[in-house]
Amino acid sequence: MDRFAGLILANRAFLDHASPPGAPEAATPATEGGLLAAVRPIIATWDGDHGTTWIGAGCGPFDREFVDGRGFEIIPTAHGPLRHRRLFFGDETWHGHYRETANGFLWPAMHIIELPLPDITAYFPRPRTPSASAWAAYEQVNDAFAAAADATAAGEPVWIHDYQLALVPALLRDRGASMPIGFFLHTPFPSMPILERVLDREGLARFERIVTGILGASLAGFQSEADASRFIDAAERLGATRAGNRLAFRGRETCVGAYPVGIDADELLDVARAAGPITLFDPPATPVPLVVGLERADYTKGIPERLAAVRRAYDAGLAFSYAGVAAPTREGVAAYERLASDVENAAAEAARAARAHGRVFTHVHRNLPWVEVVGLQRDADVIFTSSLADGMNLVPLQSAIAQSLRPVGERAVIVTGKGAGVASAFAGFEQDGLVTVDPLDPAAMDATLRAAVAGELPQVSDRLIAAVRSRDARAWATRFLTDLEEIRC
Repeated sequence: MDRFAGLILANRAFLDHASPPGAPEAATPATEGGLLAAVRPIIATWDGDHGTTWIGAGCGPFDREFVDGRGFEIIPTAHGPLRHRRLFFGDETWHGHYRETANGFLWPAMHIIELPLPDITAYFPRPRTPSASAWAAYEQVNDAFAAAADATAAGEPVWIHDYQLALVPALLRDRGASMPIGFFLHTPFPSMPILERVLDREGLARFERIVTGILGASLAGFQSEADASRFIDAAERLGATRAGNRLAFRGRETCVGAYPVGIDADELLDVARAAGPITLFDPPATPVPLVVGLERADYTKGIPERLAAVRRAYDAGLAFSYAGVAAPTREGVAAYERLASDVENAAAEAARAARAHGRVFTHVHRNLPWVEVVGLQRDADVIFTSSLADGMNLVPLQSAIAQSLRPVGERAVIVTGKGAGVASAFAGFEQDGLVTVDPLDPAAMDATLRAAVAGELPQVSDRLIAAVRSRDARAWATRFLTDLEEIRC
């Protein structure tokens, strides 16, 4: 049976208001990554008394003009009205919370799952321990969300999303909240023994606060069993006791489980049907296999390693066209400047190799319209992703559905980094067109790309497509909310 979310807490709002009331196109989606797409199917329309309430920060230039004195508004969506509450913060507070703590510290820390990546790659940043003022801002924002949830909830379950709000579960409990509290981490959860080698003492203490914050939840969900296991290990290091998938800590109990996120397959398929032909290439690509790389321009995605493999493949005489799209993300964050330089250099070297061998290569650093992204996923012969670490990486799932429009035998092979959640969530589908590779192993990258271009790897199968459909966003959210309401683990 489907479930619907009563109260959702997310760092960002459901949308930002980019124009004043009454102006056309006054609102733009604000949430990053796959959060909005993942939870959209379980948002219930607001009927005046019941439905979903979304609490998020007000970051749009005209947000204040749309809300009442408590920050509430009703947002019209394609699926009906959504009750929304915005929390407003000063620039200094938001900078400390979001840029310094969430992006500069927690984001890189969360992705250190197997190896000390800052010591292995030149561009992966060492997590920067937030200053006292930045950490205080992070606490202030989390406390404001906890207070808003406590004041807004009417006994229904509260579903808190991601590392930006990791302190909220415990802060809610400290306020005496008794409703079921769910927390879901969209990123990976790191290995504490490796993180201890990367963080200083103060940084480690800050991260331990993150763990204790999550332990305030009734149900803590992670993308993979490995993430859940690493969290349990971190909790036990802080004194939690374990009984199966249940943790006892400071008089509270938390169920821990793996809930791999899914996509809205029907929506994706509609977009794939509407997508036109690829227009990225000038001159047009020649009739050789098309290799596509799509992701945000993030240092977790293994983009320099993939571009280096593409260059080596051209130099080895492989015949294929390449289309790479790296969408800008977290602009203004200093840690991304080194990545941008390394990607630019790797792309230039791959482009030179392509020209030398008469091949067509393009790599762009910009946001493409969604319909063009899906069109690339549909028309590619190889979808080449290479995350060093990833909560899930939805590109392989999206690509499998887009490829379903092509006949069996003409579909692509999807390559994914072994550190992405999709590799573990869909383990056992290696013969169905979902192949894993270690992005930090150049020989493995070369061999995999060579075999993919040569048509020697399994193509996307109906079995993989059916699995992606059965594990879609609605199934993911329904399973989490059902377990939260019934507190079973």
